[in-house]
Amino acid sequence: MVQVCLRLMSQLLKRQIERLEAAIERSTDWLEIHYLKAELDQIKDLYDERDVDAA
Repeated sequence: MVQVCLRLMSQLLKRQIERLEAAIERSTDWLEIHYLKAELDQIKDLYDERDVDAA
């Protein structure tokens, strides 16, 4: 059960990373890009932590 939850969380984080990367590519507002990059860094850190915990 825990493994399933970890995999699900990992998939959700991966999708969020992909959405943020796409939003950064589409944006033309430097402030929005800065905000999105900060959020992306936080999500990537969570994703990396999940991978370490799952291993």
